Formats: sequence, C-alpha cells, structure tokens
Amino acid sequence: MRRLGLVGLVCLFVVSGLSATTTSAQAFTLICTAKTKAQVAKCDTSGYADVMHLMHWRMYAGHNCTNYAAWRMKRAGVPEPRILMGNARDWHTNAKKLGYPVDNRPAVGAIAQWSKAASHVAYVEQVGSGFLVLSEDSYTSKTYRRYRVNTGDSWYPERFIHFKDQSAPVSPEPVEPSPAPAPTVASAVSVAAPAKVSTRIKPKVTVRVKASKGVVPEGKVRLRRGGVTVKTVTLKPGHAGSIAVTLPRMKRGKQWVSAVFDGNAKVRKSTSRTIKVVVTKPPKVVSAKTTITLPSTTVAAGSRPVATVAVTPTDGRTTTNAVSVYVDDRRIASPVLTKARRGKVSVRLPALTAGRHTIRATYWGSKTVKRSSARATAFSVVEPTTVAAAVAKPTVRSTEPAQVVATVATARRVAPTAGEVWVLADGAKVAAATLTPAARGTLTIPVPGLAPGTRRISVQYRGAPYQLASSSAEVPLVVQEPTTTATALLATSVKSTAQAKLTISVLSASKVGITSGSIVVMDGTKRIATATLTPASKGKVVVTLPKLAVGKHAITASFGGTDLMEPSASGARTLTVTK
Repeated sequence: MRRLGLVGLVCLFVVSGLSATTTSAQAFTLICTAKTKAQVAKCDTSGYADVMHLMHWRMYAGHNCTNYAAWRMKRAGVPEPRILMGNARDWHTNAKKLGYPVDNRPAVGAIAQWSKAASHVAYVEQVGSGFLVLSEDSYTSKTYRRYRVNTGDSWYPERFIHFKDQSAPVSPEPVEPSPAPAPTVASAVSVAAPAKVSTRIKPKVTVRVKASKGVVPEGKVRLRRGGVTVKTVTLKPGHAGSIAVTLPRMKRGKQWVSAVFDGNAKVRKSTSRTIKVVVTKPPKVVSAKTTITLPSTTVAAGSRPVATVAVTPTDGRTTTNAVSVYVDDRRIASPVLTKARRGKVSVRLPALTAGRHTIRATYWGSKTVKRSSARATAFSVVEPTTVAAAVAKPTVRSTEPAQVVATVATARRVAPTAGEVWVLADGAKVAAATLTPAARGTLTIPVPGLAPGTRRISVQYRGAPYQLASSSAEVPLVVQEPTTTATALLATSVKSTAQAKLTISVLSASKVGITSGSIVVMDGTKRIATATLTPASKGKVVVTLPKLAVGKHAITASFGGTDLMEPSASGARTLTVTK
C-alpha cells in the first residue's frame, strides 16, 4: 500500500465577508453555502455530500478544496494521476507535468486555480457572459459554497486547468441574488503633505477620513499622484479616521497628490482635493567634526561643570538640529543647535560621584550636514576630604615616640582607602604612613626623636586619585628635656649628734640649672628630706639631713620632673654616722 503524502492542506480562502450575500469589495456573490452533510447535499449537485468523508486522488478527506476538485475530476472520469497533485498552489505545475493544458480560458468542467493571492482550487460550473459560477470546498473555513464571480473582480481565478472540460454546465442556472443596499453614510477625505521635499526623501502624508452619523470609517485608502495610484493602505477602526502614509520618492518638479477612500458597505466613497507638493533637487550634504570639551579634566564632586559641544562642517556652514550629550553612556541632555548659536552649545553636567567618568556627544545631522560624533573623553571627579590629628599622650619623654592618630574622611563620610598621610611637627614632615582599606580611614603613626619643648603637631592627607588633599588643625605635644641630678656630702662622716649637709644639683641636657620642681632625699628606701628648686636656686640646693642612727647610710636624691623636664635621680652617697 502506497503511503499517503501530506497534501491538500494548504487551501486558503482570503476574501473577507463570507457570511454576506455580496462582499463590500464585490469579490464574488454567494449562491449557497453549507457546512453540514445535509446542507452540502442541498447546495451541491455532484453528490459530494455522500463521498466527502473519503479521500479522492489521495487528498485529505472532509472539507478540503483539493479533495473536492479531485472528486469532481474523478466523477468526470479523469484517471487518478500517477503523481501527487500536492497543495492547491501546486496543481497547475503538476498538471503541466502530466500533460494537461493550463491557460486563462475558462471552461465548464475545468479546475479554477489560484497560487499568488491564495492557495486554492475550485470547479467551474458555468461560463457566462462576463461571469463564472464556481463551486468549491474550503479547509480553512470548513465550508462548501457555490458563487458567482465577475470578470475583473478581485477573486477571479488566476488560471484554469483542463483535465476534462464539459460541453454544457452541470449545474442549474444560478439565481440572481438581490443587490446589496447602497452605502448611506457620507464621508469626506482630506490629505496633508509637506509643501516641499527633495527627491531623496520619501514624503510622509496624513490622510483623514470623516464619516457622518458618528460612524468610524474603515476600508481601503488609495494615494494617487498625478491621477495614478502609488500606494494603497487599509484604514482600520483603531486609526480613528487618521492614518500616516509614506509615499515612494518622487521626481523633481510639481507633483499633485490626492487620496481616495473606497468606502464600505455603510460608508460612501469619497475623494480628497488635490494638493501640490514641490519636489526639489536634494541639497549638498557635507561632513562635520563634533567635539566636546570641559574646563578641566578634574572636577570637584558636587559641582556641575559646563561642557561645550562644537559642530564644525567641512565647508564652514552653520549647523542646526539636535545634539545629544552622554555621560558614562547615559544621555543627560539633547540641546538644539540654531543659527544664532553658530555651531556651539553648552550643557551643564549633573553632580557626579567621585571616580572616573566619560563624556561624549553625537550630532544627529541635518538635511545638509551628516551625522557625526565626538570621541569619548575621560575626566575625574574628586571629592574633598577632612583629616583630624590627635596625640595619644599630651606629654612624652624625649626617648619616647609620640603616637599621633590621624583620621581621614570624605564629604560622604566614607573613609578613603588609599593615599599617604604625613605627620608634621612645627610645620616640618617628621613621619608618614599609607592608608589601606583595612585602616578604615584611621592611622596611628609613631613619631620618634622629637626635640624637647612644646611641638605643634598636625597631619596632612596627601590625596588619592579621586580624593583631594587636606590638612588638620595643630595640636600641642610636650616633649620633655632630659635632666641629671648630682649630690655631694659636705662631710662623709658625722657624729650621731650632728646633722649632715647634702648639696644637690639638677641640670638640663644643655647644662642649665633647673629652676622649678621638687627633690626628694632618700636614705635607702626611706624618705628623709625634701627640697624645692626655685629660680633663685639656679638648680642647686643644700639640704640639712636629719640626725641619723649610728652606721652607714646610702643617701640618694631624685628630681620629680616638670611639664618640660624629665625626672632624674642621683647615684648613692655613703654617709657614716659615729657615736
């Protein structure tokens, strides 16, 4: 058994208005239509109702234009072709291969065929003067129908396949249907177009159709130029009576354009008045150079600098039309160049965050100047910073490193993650450290070897690629001066009934006598006397020791220090007390 091919499915019926007796475009006039087997039996005269469930010539059974055409040929005695006839659009090609004539002459019993406007076949029932009566089945609409089509109508067959023509009609004379009522709603159509276009431009026109009685117009609209239709469009209810149409390019000179609304079953046909369009020679188009500049490649965060866009044509003419400016590929402005601006326009940038940014511009061209773009330019947005200085201890000894705490922040209260921090003492750099992400904006910097005295400590943040430098206020730091304490006994041996005298000298590192501070005299670990240094003493005092017990005593003196002087202690002096 031969396998059946997938044939007979593409059988399209594209003419609208199938349920009406006469279509709005007058494509054909229905005589009868049927869907069920009983309805087909009444409408058809070939007995198709009893065999439509079968496959003829290996076409798919049921409602199918190719199955019906195959049945009519089978009933007329045409043998089954040795090849598959295929889809409806292929019948004329395959018929020629089989040797059957194909032409544009209608004949009773011929198969009418369409392959361009639709894929369809039908059976010629009658050939009359200026009309045909056709019968067919449809896979798309699942409908059998007989209808009359006039010569020249849009649904008139493209060609006829002569498998086996008949000498007389096989169907009765069709009943002339009642004519469709004439449209009753008046319409008015107008067309608007530019007064002047160049031969290079496809002109855009607007067609407006108005209908009376509140009816929304719909149907075909034909655009005519010089009395010849150049474009046809369909006006739909969603257009609300207005549709924009792009016409083909036109020759140089005066052109006359009009619009024709073909109407529909309700709305009458109408024609617009003719308008004049002057078509000119296209102007000379030149190239241009577009540039964009900023006052500086470094911009402070929060500021809004002004960028200047300049468009310079090669022939020096003045440019017009829009310019778009982009920052980081985001459009921020689209100013329009005018003749008064002489090819330049300024754009104020939005406030940007710290970091690297790019700016570029595009000139969109005009009728006489080509589109051009400025190359993207990089610039930096830097933000201000603040830095604060503090000391861990307000007073340190000369041998002790000062611990300076530097805290750096931005205006956004975000800590910078890079950049060097300097420590200054009395305005001179004495130490430095580098910020890292882990530091979170705070560094503790040791500063050794400062000169004694009150030092003015400050810090400087030296900045980073997108952070500005900043300086702190000064904070005081006292660096104490080293001292030496020396003692001398007036006599190294005394009676237990006598009081020994101890001379104490306290000098600075520069050998200057200390003029303030207290001195404690110790006998071993026992405090036995005190003294106070004064300006008059010039760093030397004589202390009378109390009476001591018989024996040897280790006498020491210690200076307690001041804000500016470090403490110091003497060596031990041996005092012998006898009976």
